[in-house]
Amino acid sequence: MPVIEAIKLRNSNALMTEADVDPDVIRQILDAAVCAPVHHRTNPWRFLVIRGAGRKKLGEVMADHLARDFDDPDSPKNVKFLEKIRKKPLRAPVIIVAGAAKSDKEQVLMVEDVAAVSAACQNILLAASALGLSAFWRTGSVTYSEHTVTSLGFDKDTELVGFIYLGHPKKQMPPKTRQTAAEFTRWMEY
Repeated sequence: MPVIEAIKLRNSNALMTEADVDPDVIRQILDAAVCAPVHHRTNPWRFLVIRGAGRKKLGEVMADHLARDFDDPDSPKNVKFLEKIRKKPLRAPVIIVAGAAKSDKEQVLMVEDVAAVSAACQNILLAASALGLSAFWRTGSVTYSEHTVTSLGFDKDTELVGFIYLGHPKKQMPPKTRQTAAEFTRWMEY
């Protein structure tokens, strides 16, 4: 399939079976991820692959982060909400947490390494789609929490870029109607 067609056909699909994804397939996807462009050759990508019971630990980390914002985390409403959060990682058999490690090169801007890891995440989504898998990328306050970073074993200077849920599709999503770039593009010609 031509790459432009693959890009246009990629869809986020959260409807996944419980069937595990072969670790060799995950490695193949991650090898595609690190083909993303990166300034200064910093190789900032840091990935954590979460499977099996590790998903429950991720659910606890997410709930712990969110509970910190509650005046009363033990209220019935908040207990119910946190239980729902704990189950979110169970939506997929595999979750890839993507982070950008801080470079020790003085001239490197963190924003450039975060951009490189974001490009790596897009490569993950495209590779998964090309292999017939479902994938979707999630962020939110949990992503940007130092508590989450350290609880998942990343260096404290790592910036998480997202959680990519990965699995086998329960059903294929219909192609999305997408906007063209024309309304977001200006041209400057000399």
